[in-house]
Amino acid sequence: MASSRASTPSTDARARARRMQEEQQRRDRRRRSLWIWGAVLAAALAAALVVALVANQGRDAAAEAGPLPAVANTEGGVALTSTTALADGGEDVGEVKAADVQVPEGAGGQPESVPGAEAPADGEPHHVVVYADFNCVHCAEFEKSNAEQLNTWLDEGKATVEYRIVDFLSTPGNQNYSARAANAAYCVAEQKPEAYNAFVEGLFAAYQQHGGKGISDDELVDRAEELGADISSCVKDDAYRPAVAYATAKAKAAGVGGTPTVLMDGKNWAIDGAEDSFGDWASAKIEG
Repeated sequence: MASSRASTPSTDARARARRMQEEQQRRDRRRRSLWIWGAVLAAALAAALVVALVANQGRDAAAEAGPLPAVANTEGGVALTSTTALADGGEDVGEVKAADVQVPEGAGGQPESVPGAEAPADGEPHHVVVYADFNCVHCAEFEKSNAEQLNTWLDEGKATVEYRIVDFLSTPGNQNYSARAANAAYCVAEQKPEAYNAFVEGLFAAYQQHGGKGISDDELVDRAEELGADISSCVKDDAYRPAVAYATAKAKAAGVGGTPTVLMDGKNWAIDGAEDSFGDWASAKIEG
């Protein structure tokens, strides 16, 4: 008769050790899986937080409707009659809203003329209209090349210069700088008109330093303060952001698709004097 061999203590110990080892391996695999999924979840949460932060930084919380500065005309422009004086805005239109401006389909490019840029009456100063964005490198270059000549014509009474500052280049990356800077310029125009021209020149000159990243609200306020204007509450409240949006919509409705777009006496430099520098083209009209 065959007999079965009974397990020995050493065999049982090896079996228990093997089971314990297998159980430990299972626990280790579970821990690794939990760690991996925890790391994946943490990375996903971090990415979501970054997206939310960027979105919040770029969020445009400005009101849809608001006042147009008294010094601004119905196109949203601010006109200099000298380097330290502004023209009256004219008609009081009350609150403005960009959504109320009708922008034709396919509008954009270089219009032959725009509303409010007509040739002046005989004996009146020539009228220059400049559509510009404070975060536009070509606008900064235009200002660098022509500001001195424009200032001379202003103080000689030969020309008026109207800035229609638009918001074409706001992005989350620059915290809506174009709109914020345009709002600050309106604030200065209202609070201290004689400082407007210098403030505008300074913001265009600042492009070389920030290179499209824009500058903070605190620096906008500081720059204005250096010129004797206190715009802190105006900037904090985004007082004229609806007016900036309105001026931008009016520019698009007029067919302006890029900046700078510059006109004199109703003629667009890019069309009428495309082969000449602005200085040569405008001088021929003013000095000729």
